[in-house]
Amino acid sequence: MSTEPNAAETAPPQAPTEEPSPPPSTSSECTNGGVALSRRKQKKASKVTQRIRVVNGSVDVQVQQTNDDSVVSKRSAVAQGYIRDKFLRHFVKKPSRRSPLINRGYHLRMAIMTDLVVRLVKSYLDAPERQTEVLEGAPCPPPVQVLSLGAGYDTLAFRLLLDSVDVLAVGDKCAGASASSSSSSLSPSAPVSFPGGEVLFIDVDFPAVLMAKAALMAAAPSQTFPEDWHLRPQSADCPIRSPHYSAVGVDLRFASTELLPRLHQHGPTGFVATNPTIIYAECVMQYMPPKDAAQLLALLAAGLPNAVFIAYDQVSPLDSFGRVMQNTLRQKNSPLLGVQSCPDGAHMVRRACAAGMCRAWWADFYRISTFCFAGEERRRVEALEDFDELEEWSEMCEHYGITLATTPLVWDSVATNGCAAHPAFMEYSVDGVACITGVESLPQGTEAIKGTLHNWPSARYGFEGWGNGGVAVEPLSNGDRLLVSFGGFAAGKQHQRVNTVYVHSLQEGELRVVVAGEQSDGAATAGLTACTTHPPPLVFHTFSRVAPRTFLVWGGRSNPSAPSNEAFLLTLDVPDMVSLGSIVTARWRVLCVGSDDRHRCRPSPRYRHSMVNLGGTADKATLLLVGGKTSGVNAAVALECFRVTVCMRRFTISYEALDCTAAGGHLPPPLHSAAAIALSSDAVLISGGVLLGRDACNPHLWQLRLSTKEWFCVPMRLGEGRYAHSLTPVTVNRQEYLLILGGSSWAEKSHVLPALLVPFSLFESNTGSETAAAVAVPVSLPADAPWWSRHSCVTLGQGVVGVIGGGYTCFSFGTFAAKPQLLFLGDIVEESAWRPRFPSACSSNVGRGDGRRTVTALEPVYSYEELLSKPWPAVREVMHYSAAAFLEAATAATQPVVFRNVPLGACLSTWGSSAYLKETEGNTTVSVHVAEKSQLLDFARKNFSFRRVTLAQLVQHTEEATDLFCKTRGTPSETWYYRSIASRMKNERSNVWTDFPALGKDFVLPPGAKEYIEPRLHQSCLRMSAPPLQLWTHYDTLDNVLCQIVGTKRVVLFPPSEYNNLYVTGSSSAVINLEAPDLVRYPRFIEACRAAQQVILRPGDVLFFPAMWFHHVTTLLPDVEPVESAAATMLAPYNMSVNVFYRHFSDTAAYDAKDLYGNKDILAVTRIREDLQSAVRCVLTNPRLTTAADAPVLPPNYVEFAVRHFLQDLESTASAVADAQRGTGTCFDTQTPASHSLPKKRE
Repeated sequence: MSTEPNAAETAPPQAPTEEPSPPPSTSSECTNGGVALSRRKQKKASKVTQRIRVVNGSVDVQVQQTNDDSVVSKRSAVAQGYIRDKFLRHFVKKPSRRSPLINRGYHLRMAIMTDLVVRLVKSYLDAPERQTEVLEGAPCPPPVQVLSLGAGYDTLAFRLLLDSVDVLAVGDKCAGASASSSSSSLSPSAPVSFPGGEVLFIDVDFPAVLMAKAALMAAAPSQTFPEDWHLRPQSADCPIRSPHYSAVGVDLRFASTELLPRLHQHGPTGFVATNPTIIYAECVMQYMPPKDAAQLLALLAAGLPNAVFIAYDQVSPLDSFGRVMQNTLRQKNSPLLGVQSCPDGAHMVRRACAAGMCRAWWADFYRISTFCFAGEERRRVEALEDFDELEEWSEMCEHYGITLATTPLVWDSVATNGCAAHPAFMEYSVDGVACITGVESLPQGTEAIKGTLHNWPSARYGFEGWGNGGVAVEPLSNGDRLLVSFGGFAAGKQHQRVNTVYVHSLQEGELRVVVAGEQSDGAATAGLTACTTHPPPLVFHTFSRVAPRTFLVWGGRSNPSAPSNEAFLLTLDVPDMVSLGSIVTARWRVLCVGSDDRHRCRPSPRYRHSMVNLGGTADKATLLLVGGKTSGVNAAVALECFRVTVCMRRFTISYEALDCTAAGGHLPPPLHSAAAIALSSDAVLISGGVLLGRDACNPHLWQLRLSTKEWFCVPMRLGEGRYAHSLTPVTVNRQEYLLILGGSSWAEKSHVLPALLVPFSLFESNTGSETAAAVAVPVSLPADAPWWSRHSCVTLGQGVVGVIGGGYTCFSFGTFAAKPQLLFLGDIVEESAWRPRFPSACSSNVGRGDGRRTVTALEPVYSYEELLSKPWPAVREVMHYSAAAFLEAATAATQPVVFRNVPLGACLSTWGSSAYLKETEGNTTVSVHVAEKSQLLDFARKNFSFRRVTLAQLVQHTEEATDLFCKTRGTPSETWYYRSIASRMKNERSNVWTDFPALGKDFVLPPGAKEYIEPRLHQSCLRMSAPPLQLWTHYDTLDNVLCQIVGTKRVVLFPPSEYNNLYVTGSSSAVINLEAPDLVRYPRFIEACRAAQQVILRPGDVLFFPAMWFHHVTTLLPDVEPVESAAATMLAPYNMSVNVFYRHFSDTAAYDAKDLYGNKDILAVTRIREDLQSAVRCVLTNPRLTTAADAPVLPPNYVEFAVRHFLQDLESTASAVADAQRGTGTCFDTQTPASHSLPKKRE
């Protein structure tokens, strides 16, 4: 090769060979294929591998950088032996090992593109039309031209010109077979190359990309590229040129004016637009604006009349994978600009035909993978790496596809032999309709039942991920239910397999689980050893409830080559009544296999199996183990089944292999990843699953009768088969069904209904005889519903199903992990079965006036009013605001004070108009808290979600909600609450004057407050709500003023001394319902109420309260009586206020610089707490009975007693601090009974 303007320095030649998995170089001198590079070349290679930077081209640069990600992944596939390519090493100096999913995906991409190009080149070279041109007077047959659009660092041209490629040969038996046929047999054919000049290659891409490509090639060892290859990295038009290959720099968005002229000018000798041409574009078309992509296709159809166009593209943008894919690429500033206009193969074909293409074919990657990975090639690939990313593979196949299209004058033999004959492709009409479907049709003829999705009762659910073996439901005596699970792949920050026990209360949220240490309780029986070893991190095991608070973990795997057949028994010690912060103790035992079963019929280690509980006694449980995937070759011809017996007293497990027969002549095939459910102790149902050793799913329902050991195929049409789905009994509109939800498949999702209901009556009448197939009832889900796979479902009441977990890695784009949600089915929804039992808004006057309520005869003998020390004394009032009065309260900062009649600017008259708000800031996007069927927002349990709306939508909703509550006094279906945050919420604080410039000019701080607060300002936020919202009790670490603008609020305040009585988690209290608190669960709240104060805020009122004062805010309807206020109180359409936070200490170093919301303790408080904790830990480290160094360790019960004694002393110390503070204040004595409280002060 030669370089211009200066020849590249070269090292002694050595033929490079691909290493299997090279370690990173530790030498100071880089090597390439065993050849040492000069320092100049090292520096050159380092520069050109840096990120490309161009001025004013951020989107272009990021799109170009997708080439870098692609070539690194291809290099990984090459290094692991998936494909042979000796040139990629020159573009990626240090290969990074990718996951098996990425390696297989890029191998499939390279294999199919190589197959198509080679197939079409051969079709052109062997075409009778080519020889006809010679007979008609041409001096020689025309060369075949291979044009790569958006080539990047693609090496196919190099491999075909300078080396060879391995292609897959289709056997005669399957040449015309469908790609879905399992009988296809592919095997590698002889290597193929085209070095003789009959084929010309041209790479087209952004000039900057090809210049970098040329520079990397120039840095390669000598003789990597021939001497007649001219490398000119400084040339933007043609940085690489050789007799049979050129690299031409063109921005494809301007292809209509630049592409063909530059190809003629810079292409290899012999390039003519009318010559037979193959054009391929890998992941190019969807990055282009739709108009530019259509124009490019029209140019190719008109300018290259005898051509075949191949486009490898992303599709399906609207499901869970598609949203992750779009969001990731959008964040990288390389969005898929065309994927919305061409979301699937039908649209791709329509676009091609509309642009002037003659015929068009489409292949999704389901068909392509079945074609490429068959026979010997499948066995070769499976031997390279452990692979169990099945759901991820299905998702990858769903989201990629290839379009084949021919231009008007393409030779007929090429269209027939090169395109139409390919087993993986289906031809489409010009309307985008497939000429041959070849797939199972969807069930038709039954009206769909409506399904709606709702927020989880508590937004905090401990496990997000998949492969946790299922979720078991443990009912509690108070009506609450615990959801228990173990292990799985945690997709959050851990992003790994875990062996964690998760216990979640529907009413209280996530509970803390402590695993008990080793026990010596003598419970082991003769010949057995008590063992408390807990399971290792596992995925794809089963998790079954076998007795109250007792669960079985069986099988699973750590990695695909290490499956397990161990059994572990988990028992939970659960408090009689759980609350936020309750501790659950978990105890593990390894189950020993009975001596008779140890070798005879113990199931082989497996994962992705199914297990159902058939019932049992207090001591024994019987289960059925079905199917599964093992590490070796499974020789079974039918589905394996084992009856499993667990003895919980002796901690043993035994197995019985079941030799089942077929009642109707057919047995279910060997399966894994199926769903199973026990219809009774004698009947088990199996749904779906993957056929072992095949890329196909079981589309049937199979029923096993255990008493006769007979299998029946249930006559039910379900459409295409699926796996990794859920099977759940539900009651919908008072009828019993089985819900089949989600799952993955080996067919397009358009052929798989996301949710189906199967009537239970069908199984009661099933006898195995041939009857007409029934049709399942489809469920219509919202358009934005996730596509669940590897999830769990639990029935929570009539028409209510909890969908928990699930997800998958979205190829190289990130991870989709489904949030827990509630699925409502049908018209009758039993919401009381799972919601916390709070009184509705209409059971009290909490939504209006001063919050007084009437005690009814249904309440307990004792009065809440007396227990809660009601009526609570009022906050000190200053009726006429003055700067001096504010500064007195703010500098003392010991008690809350409310200032009446405060001049806050024009906002008092303008913000009450919804039209004004919509006109000034209506288009501003805001994020609101949304709670369903509850007016009580609970931060500790997170019973809300966030929703992005415009301010106009927020105003409209709160206006309508206020009107509705005024008429009905009922709990709203949705409660919205808005607290403004900065547009860059991760590093900026809210500021009402800058976040809402039009509204900000209306709001001013009064004199005195303005001068004092502005130098200390931390943030100012806008708040908006409607009655009867109640905001959780919490404290702020900053002094602040709450300025009421529109509507009425009640604020109940508790001093910092009540911290322990408010059951605080973080900065929020677990007690959220101040009208009817659960005093059995929170008895110390009675003590907190003795120190409570309250105030009613109306427009023009400003409430000052110091840092660390707890406050609970309720949005009220305005009083109907006239009040003395700065603004006339009318029926406000909503509630608005401005909350201004500021620093009490002028030294900013006292505060956490990362505190964006005013809820992080100041650094001194944190330091005191940490010092105390450190001192206590130091004292408790190996406490001794005496001071002697060799004294025995003090028993734990004595240590615990000493700590609890110390806690009481420490509580007394804290109380003394509070008492000293009260002695210097002007407030009433909060220890005085409520009936003797001092009257409120007015100033």
